[in-house]
Parts: sequence; structure tokens; C-alpha cells
Amino acid sequence: MWEEWSDNELEVLQGDPIDKWGDIILNASPTLAKKELDRILEMLAVYELAFEESGADLRKFLHTHKEAIQAQKRNIAIESSAKILSENE
Repeated sequence: MWEEWSDNELEVLQGDPIDKWGDIILNASPTLAKKELDRILEMLAVYELAFEESGADLRKFLHTHKEAIQAQKRNIAIESSAKILSENE
């Protein structure tokens, strides 16, 4: 399957996932972009409320988990990009 794709088509899989996600969001149809941003905002709200209810110190957590947070940002960008691209077909 991959053999059929040109280098230009595989370019979407190269580079920083967060940068690629930004490109995909900006170039997606407004309906798909809004739908995905709404989904992400809802998840952010859920996580913020859950974190606040846990009583944990957000600043301390951010400081002690920088690498894991960056890795998770990349994972979310990849998942979000895949969701937009699959719905765009």
C-alpha cells in the first residue's frame, strides 16, 4: 500500500506532529476544524475540572512532567490530525 504513495503524499507523515496538526487545522474545512476544536475544548474542560477536584498543584505537576506533557501533546496532535484527515475523505 505505501509503495503506491509518492513522497509528496507521505510528507504529511514527516516533521513535527504539532506543526503538522496546525497546518491540517488551518487547511481543513471550517466545519471539520470547528468540530475537532470543539472536541478538544470539551476534553480540556473535563481534564481541568478533574485536576482541580483532585486538589493537586498544577504548577508543580507541569514542572515535574514536562517531557511527558510534550509527548502527550504530540500524541494528541497525531490523533487529531488522523481524525480530521479521515473525515475529510
